[in-house]
Amino acid sequence: MFIRLLLLAAVSAVAGLGVPARPAAALETSASAINSLTLEEVLNRTLQGNPQLAAAAEELRAAAAEQRLADRLPNPELSITLENIAGDGSYEGSDAAEWTVELSQPLELGGKRGLRREFAGIQRDLADSEQLRSRADVLANARRRYIEALAAQVRLALAKEQAELAGKSLLAAEERIKTGKSPAIDHMRLQGEFTLAKLAVEQAERTVKTANLKLAMSWHAGPPDFDQVAGELDRLPGLPAFNEIEAALHQAPEAISLRLATALQTVELAQAKAACIPDPALTIGWRQFEESSENALIFGISLPLPLFNQGQDGVAAAGSRLGSVRAREQAVHRELLAQLHDAWQALADARAEAAALDEQVVPGAAEGYAAAEFGYQAGKFGLIELLDAQRTLFETRQRQVAAQTAAHLAATELQRLLGRGPAAAANQSSSL
Repeated sequence: MFIRLLLLAAVSAVAGLGVPARPAAALETSASAINSLTLEEVLNRTLQGNPQLAAAAEELRAAAAEQRLADRLPNPELSITLENIAGDGSYEGSDAAEWTVELSQPLELGGKRGLRREFAGIQRDLADSEQLRSRADVLANARRRYIEALAAQVRLALAKEQAELAGKSLLAAEERIKTGKSPAIDHMRLQGEFTLAKLAVEQAERTVKTANLKLAMSWHAGPPDFDQVAGELDRLPGLPAFNEIEAALHQAPEAISLRLATALQTVELAQAKAACIPDPALTIGWRQFEESSENALIFGISLPLPLFNQGQDGVAAAGSRLGSVRAREQAVHRELLAQLHDAWQALADARAEAAALDEQVVPGAAEGYAAAEFGYQAGKFGLIELLDAQRTLFETRQRQVAAQTAAHLAATELQRLLGRGPAAAANQSSSL
């Protein structure tokens, strides 16, 4: 098909005007160009400099510290008491004072320590899953910005080609007007088209700068240190079978986080039940009698009396929260499945549209423009037919770019939902 378009361009060149087949320079930017970034470089910079990933890493370290804390025993309590001082009679002064030193150690019953460790371990796994999900979101956002920057470059190339073509058409019309083959109004009409084409180029240039700035913000807040991104927008991502990605959703970070949240609430319910069992405290101490200069050991045990709060309300609350988390897990999983289907369908539709445009619509529009341009030069067609064919050609090519962009964005959304990390991103970089 590419050879066919080149032949069409050659035919139009013989007639006096070059019809651009495809914006090849924009669709395939050399990776060795100066100040040009590949997708792999974009993702590496994002992993190294994105603050959201740094925040997720800190949360993971905090969860690890809390896991270590959960494994520790309760601290003992030291009590020092001085009795029988500053009284009356024989207790005046400190002659009858009694010193008491006690050390108390709480004893956890009902498996509280084991449940606490289990709870902290699940929290650490949850933080790890959240870090993976955060990484997937950040990388997906960087990929989206990269694709938008690449698409902006392609649209700029198309705008420049359209402006160049409009300028050539204007020069050709001036020659025909001089020879009396075209009316003078053709010059005014083509001059307007040329002005609009130059305006479109200026707008496309600003769009490219904005897209590059947004892309650079994925890893720092300063101005971009690159001029363009390298890639091929017309190399579309593949379309996996839906049952394959549906099965992969089970291992997605968000799905894992939902299961961990349910497990966490299950342990919390067990903790609420264990809290109904009172924890005794053993006490050992030493007492000195100042009056007789004698000493004695003290042994004791204390036990909370569950008279007013037996923990049944805490168990009920934890049970209700567990039911809520289970229902939410089912609801969110269904929503994730719906989003996955939408992204897969968007990828399938964009690929089908891009293929139809690439194989039929754009070549047909190119042939139509070549015929209209040749007919205009030969005096068989008027200016309206020429302009209509030109607009049709560039509108179909703009739609082609939009379909290719939509395909890459849909594939990126699939990767985000499935929590694909740098390895999957590198695989996608080969398609760009």
